[in-house]
Amino acid sequence: MKKKIDITTPYSGVSKFYFEKIIDTIIEEGQLKKKNIKILDFGCGLKFLQKKLNKKIYNYDVNPKLSDLKKWDMETYDVVIFNHVIMYMSEKSLTQTIKKIKQLNNKCKIIIGIGKESILNRIAAYLTLRFDYLKNTKMNYQKQINYIDKNFLVKKKKNIYFLTEIYFCDFLL
Repeated sequence: MKKKIDITTPYSGVSKFYFEKIIDTIIEEGQLKKKNIKILDFGCGLKFLQKKLNKKIYNYDVNPKLSDLKKWDMETYDVVIFNHVIMYMSEKSLTQTIKKIKQLNNKCKIIIGIGKESILNRIAAYLTLRFDYLKNTKMNYQKQINYIDKNFLVKKKKNIYFLTEIYFCDFLL
């Protein structure tokens, strides 16, 4: 039997402040407090975004114990968030996912948070005892940037503590 790998990021200790800043920025800059917008948190993990937003959103995770949805692709969404998740996806899988989201709603807003994989990230991971923070990644930082540049119109980019970049995107039409 194949062992399931848990890549869920815990929001605790010192790293909690970092991840809270990321989520707060996604909420504020993505204008997610607006009423009547349908949000999918793709790779929701422990549903921290929903807890901070304090409203119902659609949560999907590859770990069925964390996911509210068996299938995410049966609905249309106004905003889809990939926060620190595309690094765990193959380019083929990500392309299929993005293609399906675009088919459902080509006006959907996409928000992508990616870790920069710099020396500063390595130091922060070491200080927070997250020695495995790059384990199981399939797309490194540069591949993620290239993917974003090739597939999206970046409307805005925010830097969080020189550790994470958040991209607020539209689909290229």
